[in-house]
Amino acid sequence: MGRRALITGATGFVGGHLTELLVAEGWQIRALVRATSDVSRLRSLGVELHEGGLGDRDAIRRASDGVEVVYHLAAVTGLRGEKDFARANAEGTGNVVAAIRAAEPRPKRLVYLSSYAACGPSRPGKPRTLDESPGPLTAYGRTKLAGEEAVRPLDDAGVETVILRAPPVYGPGDHAFLPYFRLIRWGIAPSPAGEELRTHMIHVRDLARALRRAADSPPGTYPVAEPVEHLWGEIVAAMGDALGKKPRRVPLPRPLVRSAAALTQAVGDLLGRATVFNREKADEMLAPAWVCDLSGSEAILPPKEVTPLREGISETASWYIRQGWL
Repeated sequence: MGRRALITGATGFVGGHLTELLVAEGWQIRALVRATSDVSRLRSLGVELHEGGLGDRDAIRRASDGVEVVYHLAAVTGLRGEKDFARANAEGTGNVVAAIRAAEPRPKRLVYLSSYAACGPSRPGKPRTLDESPGPLTAYGRTKLAGEEAVRPLDDAGVETVILRAPPVYGPGDHAFLPYFRLIRWGIAPSPAGEELRTHMIHVRDLARALRRAADSPPGTYPVAEPVEHLWGEIVAAMGDALGKKPRRVPLPRPLVRSAAALTQAVGDLLGRATVFNREKADEMLAPAWVCDLSGSEAILPPKEVTPLREGISETASWYIRQGWL
């Protein structure tokens, strides 16, 4: 009998890749899914489905009974208000922790997928270290940090915890970078003027492998990324080359970015709707660097196995084209 795991967020971008990887290795997978989720791919993989959301402790507990590892990937990432982020990312993670405590028998380990947004940006030339006080800029970052804080006490209950902090994730199936790929296809590449962003990136296949290794690595917190500080211009160039385009860089004055964010947030508040672009997202966009010190993370994601940016971007663009997304 293969190893057993529960995955929350298995119908999502990262969760789908992790599920396929574990099934290919012979794991028996359970997935916590909402009634409205498209589970056709999970069914085809032979995944055992447990209906319920992050607010349903009983459903999470039943799905957790007897598994070896719980992978908690489900999260709200955008287009939500502060309360929605808190309900899913902080309270939802607390419900997962409570369910694991009540499971019989308890899982041996919880692997929690967090984000660079939880620790906050870094300074140019100064990668953020684990011992620095976190400084999240957004509701998403604050609630993912709250999720990290919620899972750590499980160690006292005999359940090992591993936290992976990921930078922007890209690859086949990603929706987040798709709008920018479309802009580049049209020949334009807008970006804030001034000091150019430095950032880590990670291909979804590499993140799935890191999550798999987290089942057997020493407990702790690990930032995982391609160990290269990419300038935003390098990422734009890679996208352009993948699409056979030489996009025109359009510098956006920083005051304009902040004013536009304030305006869209004000309109959203007036209409009672959350907006993708608000003051916090502007602060995140204008931060000079999103780079973490990867020391100690080599066992989770060996550098020799990491997908180089240009290779990964080319693969992603080709996938978009085959799917008719571009």
